[in-house]
Amino acid sequence: MHSRLQHILFGALAGLFLWALHEGNFVNGPLGPRGTFAITVAGMVFFGTGLAMLGEIGARKAGFAALLIAIPTTVLGWWAAGSFDPAQDLLGQMDFGVLALFVLATVPMPFAMVIAQQGRRAWADYPALFTHAWNIVVRYGAAWLFLAVVWLLLYLSSQLLQSVGIDWLRQLFRLNWLALGLSGAVLGLGLAVVTELEEMISPFLLLRLLRLLLPVVMVVVVVFLLGLILNAGAIDAVGVSHATTLIVISMAAIVLVSVAVEREDFEAVVAPILRISTLGLALILPVLAAVSAWSTWRTVFEFGWTPARVAQGGLIVLIAGYGIGYAAAVLRGHGWMARVRRVNIAMALGLLALAVAWLTPLINANAIATKSQIARYESGLTEPARLPLYAMAQSWGKPGLDGIATLRAHAANDPVLAKALASVRVAGEDVPPTSHDALLADLRMHIAQPPGAAPIPKALLQVIERDSNVPLSDLCAWRASAEPSCALVMADLRPDLPGDEAVMVRDDGTYAPMRFYYLNNGQWVNGGAMRAVPGGDGAIGLVIAAIAKGQFKIVPSGISGVQAGGQILVPSLR
Repeated sequence: MHSRLQHILFGALAGLFLWALHEGNFVNGPLGPRGTFAITVAGMVFFGTGLAMLGEIGARKAGFAALLIAIPTTVLGWWAAGSFDPAQDLLGQMDFGVLALFVLATVPMPFAMVIAQQGRRAWADYPALFTHAWNIVVRYGAAWLFLAVVWLLLYLSSQLLQSVGIDWLRQLFRLNWLALGLSGAVLGLGLAVVTELEEMISPFLLLRLLRLLLPVVMVVVVVFLLGLILNAGAIDAVGVSHATTLIVISMAAIVLVSVAVEREDFEAVVAPILRISTLGLALILPVLAAVSAWSTWRTVFEFGWTPARVAQGGLIVLIAGYGIGYAAAVLRGHGWMARVRRVNIAMALGLLALAVAWLTPLINANAIATKSQIARYESGLTEPARLPLYAMAQSWGKPGLDGIATLRAHAANDPVLAKALASVRVAGEDVPPTSHDALLADLRMHIAQPPGAAPIPKALLQVIERDSNVPLSDLCAWRASAEPSCALVMADLRPDLPGDEAVMVRDDGTYAPMRFYYLNNGQWVNGGAMRAVPGGDGAIGLVIAAIAKGQFKIVPSGISGVQAGGQILVPSLR
């Protein structure tokens, strides 16, 4: 009961801390955005790690360990925030920096718990590290599920009472301090109960289930590599989607190999198919890292560096470290599982080092990306219309703003660049309003078209603008990855209609990202949403990139209709 009270109090304090941050409006106070961000990081890391360790090592040790983790994480977060534009949302600019902070907060926890229980000499006790790491995952998952159930029950109770004219419960929980404080307390209670029932709610059921995925992932990876060989190394020209997918699959393989070797040899996989799959993934992982690096490099060679691609490069280096370590452990023969476990400990420290480097000038992704894009422009490799100007101004921090200033200096001798920069807005900059015609011209410039295509008619752009619910300046703004988010093809798709029709593809995350436009009595009309015929991979970004390169064909859709009584009946696509 004492432990439950500690968890409840600690969780309630965490909730009230969040409420104070929300209500305090510290951003506009003396602390400013950077100071407020540092305090947010400090509180989140301290309470989050403290709650995770409290049930295992006690309140005093958990508080001390949480403090030791929170201090360097906060300092590095504050340092990293200094390289971003304080006039804009810091979280929106940091992206992978937030992930680095998460790594710095979570990876040390198992080590801290082992040291607190067994002393500093036992810091590399792999069975204990493995158990603590997966216990934290399962406990937090169960506690968050418990919190969701509690709030669902409270919501239903409020609805029930409202049906008889009693509204006090709904009004009560509209108080933010009470809602957040209660949420923290409930989360703490859930963690306490899950910790008490460690034998009943353990991670080992989850680990046994994850093992079953070993053959599936192994088969998929082998088939992919065989297909790559049979296609003579041919892979999508864009490469971004493939690189990201390969990185995720590689990380999944690392997790599955770690799960397969467990804490000790006697707990590891025994079934032949699972053991063979584990060995196979361990040996194939360096190949996956190499293919990921090749795919990412092709994209960088064609489009230049962006912060996301720098992050991909860092993750690929990490995956290569795991891959080389795993393959070497397996190839040395007997005792390979013990060596894999030692690799995991070494790479956990490597992950921490990468996170520290990302938050310091050692890896300044925004500066690397900005220098790359400017160099490509200056060497003529990238046209002004294809520069990620919006991302540089809004998401790449101070280096991006310096890059915009450099490009504006170049724009004095480059009218095309000057036109591209006309719609770029920097926070705090006094820029005269842009005319509607100029915004339409910018929209035309941002929409990818096949090489040699005729300019998009102004009337069609006006219809596209009218049918969207996005500000014109943001409608087809290039993504932070320096790739277009819209593409348009004009062709004679419907013989029953006069002139050419238009297909607009927009990567906006909607269910129907493709629109059809046609001429009716000389006026452009929205013909409604289009659907892709089953058989593609569904990646809209790849469709847009292919259109921009002219890698498309006008082909029959393969759908026939029934002509009867003056009507043609066409089946709908699923």
